[in-house]
Amino acid sequence: APNHLQQQHSPVPGHIRQQMSAGMAPPGMHASSAMGPVPPGSAAQPNGSMHPQQRPLGSSQGHAMRQSRQPMPVQAPPHSAPHPSGSQQLPQQQPPQHIAPPGPQQQPATHTQRLSAMTEEVWLQIGTLSEVMGEHDRALAAYDNALRHNPYSQPALTQIANIHRSREEFDKAVEYFQRIINIDGTNGEIWGAIGNCYLMLDDLPKAYQAYQHALNSLEEAKEPKLWYGIGIMYDRYCSYDHAEEAFVGVLNMDPNFDKANEIYFRLGIIHKCQGKYAQSLECFNRILNDPPKPLTEADIWFQIGNVHELNSEFGMAKDAYDRVLRENPQHSKVLQQLATLYFRPNTSLSNIDAAVQLLSNAIEVDKDKAEAQTWYLLGRCYMVQRQYNKAYEAYQQAVYRDGNNANYWCSIGVLYYQINQYRDALDAYSRAIRIDPYLGEVWFDLGALYEACNNQVNDAIDAYSRAAELDRSNPVIEQRLDLLRRIQSTGQPGLGSANPPPTPVDPATGAGPT
Repeated sequence: APNHLQQQHSPVPGHIRQQMSAGMAPPGMHASSAMGPVPPGSAAQPNGSMHPQQRPLGSSQGHAMRQSRQPMPVQAPPHSAPHPSGSQQLPQQQPPQHIAPPGPQQQPATHTQRLSAMTEEVWLQIGTLSEVMGEHDRALAAYDNALRHNPYSQPALTQIANIHRSREEFDKAVEYFQRIINIDGTNGEIWGAIGNCYLMLDDLPKAYQAYQHALNSLEEAKEPKLWYGIGIMYDRYCSYDHAEEAFVGVLNMDPNFDKANEIYFRLGIIHKCQGKYAQSLECFNRILNDPPKPLTEADIWFQIGNVHELNSEFGMAKDAYDRVLRENPQHSKVLQQLATLYFRPNTSLSNIDAAVQLLSNAIEVDKDKAEAQTWYLLGRCYMVQRQYNKAYEAYQQAVYRDGNNANYWCSIGVLYYQINQYRDALDAYSRAIRIDPYLGEVWFDLGALYEACNNQVNDAIDAYSRAAELDRSNPVIEQRLDLLRRIQSTGQPGLGSANPPPTPVDPATGAGPT
């Protein structure tokens, strides 16, 4: 998929996993009571699922936010979500300790203080004028001079922070925004700006905390820009239900929101991940003639094709991909996806030769930067054609680019099995299991290998049993287990001779990434 606006998921500490299950609903919407996909960061279950659930902003139930990097401590937010009426009473959270600037009401202002205030105002005006002229360095210098006369000048601190944010210097922007919070810890607008900066820094736990402070501080929660940022945060957490609520809430608050088309694009991706293909297509078709920058119409057609492919509407997917290729014949990602359609067995489009040609074209577009997945699919095609040497070379290119992909090593094991290099197959399967012990196909293939290699029935039963735990809907695994257990109990190895080991299988190939 296009690289634009793709979501990269970020680390979620263990304690923030306790903060997001009830659903923080935008004003005018009801909070959902359960999450959709559970975010990473919680312990993986044997079936590959994650737990526990999340607790969105402003609620008191459940557990969970996601990710795989090292967690950082985050204090749980308050215990209630904004009410749809918008008249909710948010729990008051103790604001940070701050240093109050000296107030003129404490004692009459001296001549020096009045002069200092006037000088501060002059520097602020100079800074504003410099910004209008596009001279941001001069504006920063002017605002710094204003701070020399009044270190607590919130207009100067705000403008400096905004300039750094416009330059994508988000760390510096947070530093100045935080100085304002030290003066006034209930400034909801500034808390929202801090949340946005942390979002841009991909520090989701701190973004979560800042957005929570913003909601607790604002008298009116119907702020589209705030909920837009919250929606992106949930999207990056893969908390799709809550992201959807936030984005829909933005459109309800302001149908003419300046980033409405970007929201529709994000909603299209979210609906696709949720399996809501009709809603996804509706969103993409809505922005087809006016895609959000820097996306193009071809990018939207790619997404439409991907949705049709996921929905098994292969003919419509091909038509969408062909539209992109007519505009850009060297679109490597579309070439790869179209090849995947031709690679699928038992469809009207199945054509291995065409798949090989498309994948070869995708690689030739930029051989040095060709994706690992493109090389892997090419190897799979060569395996179907029984061109084992070419398949080996393609798989080598794939693992060179992505050596921690269990699917690739599983398929390499299948290749070695087919050419009777059982020890090499065992090494490849073992490596795949170390990377991902929840890949059912590799355990099935390992069972077949144990059967083929000296008829190691006990080891084969162990491997098939693990495969059955991970894929309970596969009757082939259960049939093989029943046969081997009869051999084990009756001591009749002839049963195995009459029923040779099954052919190992490659991992399933999906419709590709979003």
